[in-house]
Amino acid sequence: MKSARQRIANHRAIFKPRTKKEDNDELSFDLILSARKTGHLSLTGRGLVSVPNRVWTINELSKDELANLRREIDFNHKKDCWWEQEPLKSLDLSSNCLIALSAQIKNILDLNFLDLHDNLLESLPPEMSDLNNLKTLNISFNKLENLPLEFYKLMELRQLDLKNNILRELDPSIGDLIMLESLNLSCNNLTSLPIGMGYLVRLITLDLSHNVLKELPPDITSMRALKKLDASFNHLETLPPLGELRKAEALILHTNNLKTFPDISGCTALREIHLANNSITEIDTSCLEGMSQLKVLTLGSNKLETIPEEIIQLLNLEHLDLSHNNISSIPSCVGIMPNLHNFVIDGNKLDNVRRDIVQCGTPRILRHLRQSSNSSHIEIRDCLSTTCDEQIFPDKYTLKNAKLLSLTGKNLSNLPDSVMEDAKLAEVTCIDLSRNKLHELPSSLSQVKTVTDLKLSCNQFTKMPEWIGELQHIQFLDLNRNRLNSLPESIHLLEHLREINISFNKFVEIPTCIYEIIHLEILVASGNQIAKIDVPALKKLRRLATLDLSNNNIGHVPPELGTLIHLKTLLLTGNYFKQPRHTTLEKGTEAVLSYLRDRIPTS
Repeated sequence: MKSARQRIANHRAIFKPRTKKEDNDELSFDLILSARKTGHLSLTGRGLVSVPNRVWTINELSKDELANLRREIDFNHKKDCWWEQEPLKSLDLSSNCLIALSAQIKNILDLNFLDLHDNLLESLPPEMSDLNNLKTLNISFNKLENLPLEFYKLMELRQLDLKNNILRELDPSIGDLIMLESLNLSCNNLTSLPIGMGYLVRLITLDLSHNVLKELPPDITSMRALKKLDASFNHLETLPPLGELRKAEALILHTNNLKTFPDISGCTALREIHLANNSITEIDTSCLEGMSQLKVLTLGSNKLETIPEEIIQLLNLEHLDLSHNNISSIPSCVGIMPNLHNFVIDGNKLDNVRRDIVQCGTPRILRHLRQSSNSSHIEIRDCLSTTCDEQIFPDKYTLKNAKLLSLTGKNLSNLPDSVMEDAKLAEVTCIDLSRNKLHELPSSLSQVKTVTDLKLSCNQFTKMPEWIGELQHIQFLDLNRNRLNSLPESIHLLEHLREINISFNKFVEIPTCIYEIIHLEILVASGNQIAKIDVPALKKLRRLATLDLSNNNIGHVPPELGTLIHLKTLLLTGNYFKQPRHTTLEKGTEAVLSYLRDRIPTS
């Protein structure tokens, strides 16, 4: 399979054959000294046809070096002496013209990082099996047709990138690479996968895209740690039940030959499912039960005829693509899906929504669906909040089927206890009370123990009740745009809480109880009056990936904040501090953290 992109090799031998001496000369004495000092050697993009001989023995002193060492040894100036050398641990030979590797590669026993991508390698030496410390190996964009059996003895490999080769098969021994966490086999010629892959139980990401696979091995479900599976652009016709992949967050299966909706019952951590460009005829809603975390579902260019009303069970769905199918009608319940921001439905022959409305985009479509249901007095069974109490509160039947209590934008100043009693009996998982005039929460809410998503934004709360800590299954708590300046200590009892939004309130500091929520992943506290960043306290939140402190009163950013390397998103704009500058903030989180680390005082 040819690469989709045209590669331009850094080939210094375009007009004449490259000699071995020229390759050897690329490894200068300065590079050797640097490699001995740092343990890292980069020879990327030098037009190498062969690896310089000294690479394999880079830590061995030459005769001249030994002679100089005996004559000029100076214990007051020990730079470059043999006892201070670092063994070679990182070797970058990418973007050259290497056709083969020498068997002498077995001499670099301490190597843990090897980059060979973008070369012309047609085979690998069996002696690579001696690299017992190798953890990261990139051999992408080469011409490998197969791997030697000895290759599968690299037992310490964590990251393996084999994309854009011409591999046709893998040996079942690949299951011996039990430490693998990331495996990229995309853009090859694989027609099948060996059963032994099921032994890769530590695998977190698996990329099989752009091959010619017709099926996946049934033991793929043994990969219990797998978070992302990409098998797009293949010829898949059937899939094994994937319900055992309980940690899977993204399934990318678009552009295949699937005729039925995959069995993903049990994959409750899923956030994205991509199934576009297949031949799926219906959405199996039984497979979507419990998918409360799902945010993206793409089913464009299939053969769907209907949208099941049970789709409203996907409470957190933000992006739904059903374009270019055979759908004739959109059920009214889609209009009240609480988090749907992007609904793509063009390319269908709809009877109940005009084409000009579809062309106006998601907000117009959803508004039309809501207006149509009200004007026609249609009861939206299983989803719409129709009630006997002036059509404000949902009935028990709706609550039970949707597992959702949505009262957003109802101008409410209080809630009857009967509503919360119904929610308790229906075991609702999402309660949305945002955009009302509530001053306090009804104590009856404390009995709805099943709630995992509580939205209280845009109200008039000045405090949260102490009993909120009793809702121990809450994973998402939205308190933004209220009048809060403190939180009850019981918040720390919400041990499953993953995201909390306290933005646009009156906090002058992050409440200490938040620092005790050990599983917290997202903390949004923008638009307050916070003046200080408490780095020691933030270090307690070992899983924190997103921290938003923008638009506060922060006058100083402590350099120690840069040590929180687990942060993926850090937002600090709109504060009073002068350093780091705005130009640094614009470069993104990684650049900001690096900037801060560089300014930590050294003792």
